[in-house]
Amino acid sequence: MKITVYRPNQIGGCITEIESADGTRIIIDIGSNLPNTPVTEGEVDMSALTKGCDGVFITHYHGDHIGEFPDVDENVPVYMGKMAHEIFLNLCKFRREQNIERVKGFQTFSKGDKIKVGDMVVTPYRVDHSAYDSYMFLIECDGKKVLHSGDFRTHGWTGKGVPSLLEQYVRKVDVLICEGTMLKGTREGDEIYAEYDLYNDAKMLMQSNKNVFIMCSSTNIDSLASFYKAAIETGKIIVADNYQASNLEIVTEQAKFDSFVSGLYNFKKRTLYTYKPNNTKLHELMLDKGFCMFIRATPFFDELLHRFADNDNNLLIYSMWEGYLQENKYYTDHKMIAFLEKAKENGCRIVNKHTSGHAYAQSIVEVCKIIDPDIIFPIHSEDTGRFEELAKGGKIDGIVQRLKHGVAVDPMKIIEEERKRD
Repeated sequence: MKITVYRPNQIGGCITEIESADGTRIIIDIGSNLPNTPVTEGEVDMSALTKGCDGVFITHYHGDHIGEFPDVDENVPVYMGKMAHEIFLNLCKFRREQNIERVKGFQTFSKGDKIKVGDMVVTPYRVDHSAYDSYMFLIECDGKKVLHSGDFRTHGWTGKGVPSLLEQYVRKVDVLICEGTMLKGTREGDEIYAEYDLYNDAKMLMQSNKNVFIMCSSTNIDSLASFYKAAIETGKIIVADNYQASNLEIVTEQAKFDSFVSGLYNFKKRTLYTYKPNNTKLHELMLDKGFCMFIRATPFFDELLHRFADNDNNLLIYSMWEGYLQENKYYTDHKMIAFLEKAKENGCRIVNKHTSGHAYAQSIVEVCKIIDPDIIFPIHSEDTGRFEELAKGGKIDGIVQRLKHGVAVDPMKIIEEERKRD
């Protein structure tokens, strides 16, 4: 078995290639670099990489995991979760992507499906993440078990199900390929801000502020559910634009058949209004009752904020990564900063309330205890060395092997050599 990871030591754009001894080759995730982020580890020729590949598997629909799909060899099947596919297709339609037909042709799967690819078996397991319908993959190959974590967490609405899932269905593995997004600058024991905390804080803010705008990713379904629940319980009118509303309608329809969420996502039409500037009745209702409105940094919402500028009880909750607002960083989102400045000019007070879509150190330690990997390959992190610190501190067992961009390794040989040294 050979494992090659491209861009392992950065957040975003991480691509994992696994090849069996008999030559079956799959790729997990085909992400782009994060917006405004320089290439720190190397470019990837996706067309060349995927040529002759037996399958591409997508953990979830975020751009840093699927963004380079247009360059995947057209003869290679692309696999994606059924509900995630619906949301991604809706996003592509909204953006008027030129590759809609290719996206329509993706093969879809559900949790627990056994997907046979050459001499490999790939099993997707549903996990908690800010993207709806996200997956880990268990790859059985050459008599060994490899678990690719994708992006995951245990502090979302369904996060507690991740450890029990691993205990019941995965158990002991030989190799863990694990994300470490949250490890930079954090330590085990750091306070965790969970979706439940976000909901509680949002509810208190909505109780004391009549008109509340929510700046949140339109595909971060968990947080949208947190705000929606808080708005319902405080009696506010809930408003979204066409694209946001269509996403929530997809989730509501799909969730009816999804035992994993158990009715958590039910964005009912009678409580969710689609905003149109010429809808005078809705505008009057919002002014009368108070509202919770999901917004994005676009000219459309610039104008909308101006319409409500005369109200002196306006609050904007910024529920996205705070790093985008840091000046003079390569990831600074100047468009977002300008939008928030205009919001202030239009009478909005701004508070930051956001919960990460990624695992804290405690969650990674818990996962490692359950599946007891012989070797761990850290990925999707700006501080992969933190895994070594956790190992040296006795928090996780197994060999920690940091990888170099595009360099293939044989995990079984590394394990064998390490055991000889011992």
